[in-house]
Amino acid sequence: MTRIYTGIAALAVLAACGGSSNPFTSTTGGGGTTGSGGIEVPAAIANDLDSLNYDAANRTLTVSGLTQDGVPLVNTYNFVSEGQQVLTTSTGQSYTAYIDGYATFTAQNDPLGRHATAFVASREGVQAGVVLTGGQFGDFFGGTFYERTGTYTAPVAPEGRFDVTYHGTYAAGLNGPGPVTDLLPINPTLDPDINTPNQAAYVRGLIFVNVDLNDMSVEGEIYNRTAVFQSSLAADGPDDVQFAALPDIFLVEGALEDDGSFAGVTDDDDGEIDTNGTFAGVIGGPNGESMVGGTSLTDFVDQFDNEIEYGVFVLDLCQAGDTDPVCLNAQP
Repeated sequence: MTRIYTGIAALAVLAACGGSSNPFTSTTGGGGTTGSGGIEVPAAIANDLDSLNYDAANRTLTVSGLTQDGVPLVNTYNFVSEGQQVLTTSTGQSYTAYIDGYATFTAQNDPLGRHATAFVASREGVQAGVVLTGGQFGDFFGGTFYERTGTYTAPVAPEGRFDVTYHGTYAAGLNGPGPVTDLLPINPTLDPDINTPNQAAYVRGLIFVNVDLNDMSVEGEIYNRTAVFQSSLAADGPDDVQFAALPDIFLVEGALEDDGSFAGVTDDDDGEIDTNGTFAGVIGGPNGESMVGGTSLTDFVDQFDNEIEYGVFVLDLCQAGDTDPVCLNAQP
């Protein structure tokens, strides 16, 4: 379990609790969660989440192990959006919701039950997602899961090189109040002292990861990070939003194993050498052209107390002909 944090204005955050045709199945063990390909998600990243099953073709998602996301141990979530979507709030505010490159799913069992939000994505042979409940009773539940089917095939570096680069978008859940988009309505009105559910805040950003195939090291950066919160302004409604720029996160000291899995630590861009979390993942795909993984981050904004973020990344290998600026600079 993890507690909400308190910080800027009314952006209260919580503490965390933890612990189909789709070919992925998984088991729990070794302190973390092990997917169908035998790759273990470290316990710090999996936290309260056992596994997920995402079928991109049919837009279905089942989630296992998350506490208080519904009655069944395995819960089916509702599809909300593919990538980003423009929403208009009750006060007429228009904003771009959700996260490019990820499908959004939500679940809520009843109007007094916790609301959960999931961001998921897949490539051939790999899938990954992050799930977080909104805050209620001073805490939240959540975590990240990723897995690969099949064996590891290392990517091929450009001629004369030993390094490759992966790039894409980053999605995360944050232990603060998010904009209200699909909370079940409460009717009749309850005593105002009753602690009702919230939706989770979330973070979107960009990420690139460099892999040195010679010394088996992994490093990278999550940048252009933006948090999407429920507005704390008194004149705004519960579905209005405010945005907060967050510090970049460096992925450092990563070690690549012979099976294509990797793990390391994180550091925020504050000019000091001080780790504030972990990252881990796995390379997959027929030719090592995909990378999936997750993060667990804490204490990355000076103005906040006890902020906690669980993130996910599903990335593509930079190859000849790619037009993304990261890839144009990564290729010889």
